[in-house]
Amino acid sequence: MPSRSRIVIGWLLVLLLAVLTTSLLGAFDAGLGGVLGVIALIVSYHLIVRRLILRRNAVPKRVKVCFTLASIALAVSAVYASPARLVAFGKEGVGSIDYQDRQQGSHGAYLQCYVQDPDGNVDQLPSGGACPHPDGTPVTMVYTADGIGGPLLGTKSSYTYAVVICAVGELTGYSLMVAAAVITGRRFAA
Repeated sequence: MPSRSRIVIGWLLVLLLAVLTTSLLGAFDAGLGGVLGVIALIVSYHLIVRRLILRRNAVPKRVKVCFTLASIALAVSAVYASPARLVAFGKEGVGSIDYQDRQQGSHGAYLQCYVQDPDGNVDQLPSGGACPHPDGTPVTMVYTADGIGGPLLGTKSSYTYAVVICAVGELTGYSLMVAAAVITGRRFAA
């Protein structure tokens, strides 16, 4: 039987890895946060939950279900964390389309749009593709001074859905993780 301290430390480690990858990394780079978050959650389940916490004991079905649903919720929230961060901490202003550039990627050539934010910084839009307007066209954007995770074209209110999805995913995911930890503690703690 696993000890109470092993259960607590193990689940705190699982939560820490989830926060660092899906929440924090996702807030700066949605793709990287989503991918590394899923990898961290899979590794956490197999190495921390199954090996460190439960050792050779079978993982209870309710823990598996809670962990799986939590992982899905956190992966979805990671995808929307970057726009949500921009809405919460970024500025809204009018910049302009600067230029578009043809770049070579691993899957062939693609167009990348660059915009100039109201502070005069030139950054690429996070999603690839042609610019939506000709060079020099004024556009409303949400941006940060550091340019990380953005800018995004549109107003802060046009990204409210991202904030809602991110918040619901985070609350649901971490609530289910805590539920899995509580179930583990009640079932196995000596």
